[in-house]
Amino acid sequence: MNLFVNILAIAIFGILAVSLLFTLSVARQQKTVEGELDKKIAKPVQSNVYVKNPIFLAYGIFFALLLFIILFVAITF
Repeated sequence: MNLFVNILAIAIFGILAVSLLFTLSVARQQKTVEGELDKKIAKPVQSNVYVKNPIFLAYGIFFALLLFIILFVAITF
């Protein structure tokens, strides 16, 4: 891999890490807010908070695809 690809990969992983930390900090702040700001959340969503969250779902899909790409490259070469 050349220098450009390495720098690009580091930048992508840095952005992903900052995004994940920011998402987790916003989620913690939301839990500490007092009072009712929104309507009641549906019961299936309450029982599967992390599965139904699109941010965590996007991270899961990304890492699954990343593992498949690594596996494909490892098998091919």
